Amino acid sequence: MDIKDLILYELPTLSLEDNGIKAQSLMRDFHVYHLPIVHKDEYIALISEEDILDWHTPEDPLSKATFLKFKPAVFDHAHPIDGIKVVKEFDLSVLPILDETGQYLGSATQENLYNYLTDTNTYAEEGGIVILRIDPIHFSLSEIARLTESDGITIQGVFIHQNKDDNMMEITLKTNKTDLRALLATFERYEYEVVNVYNALQSKEGLQDNYDLLMRYLDI
Repeated sequence: MDIKDLILYELPTLSLEDNGIKAQSLMRDFHVYHLPIVHKDEYIALISEEDILDWHTPEDPLSKATFLKFKPAVFDHAHPIDGIKVVKEFDLSVLPILDETGQYLGSATQENLYNYLTDTNTYAEEGGIVILRIDPIHFSLSEIARLTESDGITIQGVFIHQNKDDNMMEITLKTNKTDLRALLATFERYEYEVVNVYNALQSKEGLQDNYDLLMRYLDI
């Protein structure tokens, strides 16, 4: 799936002729705190509710604003995970999506990116999560997969984060089973350091925990 498949076409854009009051009203109506300014399919800037609140003359057209310099975006062929990285890095409620020429196509929201994660099998199905800490010299995904499968467990997702302080890797494994006792014993036997284990992440609260866990381990 490309991120363009997550565009919400009903999400409005602003023009340079619109004023800050209209921008605030639209943000409130659509439950977001960012909106893009677009002129003839050209992406001008992404403005925030905070920008408007700090503006001394919100009744003026946006063309007179001095804060039209923030332009985060992703290209339409990017993976949703790439979009999530940008949303996380800049704390965005709306993420503009551009075609290969830089023209504005539409936007995804933080919410529908989150829904993409929770709707995929990796997150929606019952299962557990194991986090391993490994020296990069000894890292072998094929060996980890072999050990996991030897215990009758399938890996549904893998996320890798390298700690910049000590250069150690943290490998997050999403599995298809909640009973991970045999797998943990196998990892211990092969001298893998298990940092943490999460089981049965199936409730709404569990899915939120799973999303938060992904945010921690995405390499941004």
